[in-house]
Amino acid sequence: MSADLTWLEKFLPLLRCPATKQPLRWASDEEKARSSIPVSEKALVTADGKHLYPISGGIPILLPPQT
Repeated sequence: MSADLTWLEKFLPLLRCPATKQPLRWASDEEKARSSIPVSEKALVTADGKHLYPISGGIPILLPPQT
């Protein structure tokens, strides 16, 4: 059973990438597949598509990428 993410729609315009400060959007199936995230899962991605953030238990995991 997937988590209810309707609350996230309201806050998505406010969310930013912790590394680049770019706005976030829903990740496409192709972007998730490239990052080894199952297509059935939800994730957020930066506007340029370079940083992807998974959603676990209905909570976006907005940890900056490890360098």
